[in-house]
Amino acid sequence: MSILETYPLVRRLVEEHRMPLVETDLPPAGLRLLFLPSHERQHLETPDIAAVLPDLLQVCRKLLPEGVNIEGAVAGSALEARLGAAIDGLSLPALIVMDGQTPIGVIARMRDWADYLARFKAILAPLAVAH
Repeated sequence: MSILETYPLVRRLVEEHRMPLVETDLPPAGLRLLFLPSHERQHLETPDIAAVLPDLLQVCRKLLPEGVNIEGAVAGSALEARLGAAIDGLSLPALIVMDGQTPIGVIARMRDWADYLARFKAILAPLAVAH
């Protein structure tokens, strides 16, 4: 069963919020907030993260300077497996800020709002300075 069938809130990200389901590789350029929903096993936190992801994406956009954008995306099982193997100790479900095909920050599991804000500020601060 696909992740979109298992979790209606993940399907909503793709269908209503137009976040691409990326099966293999992300584009070589651009910022992405990539959701790794835990394809291998069902996880209680997956729908919670999917529910707040559109709002977290808006938070990220506000933290970036004008003219710098970040898009949301959902990792397919192959991309999730590849990133899981490349990022030591990655716990799923997770959000990864990607600069092109390079992960620049990871937030694993569901967090409270203040924790998300603090972590995204820390991850995105170098990008705000660079632009």
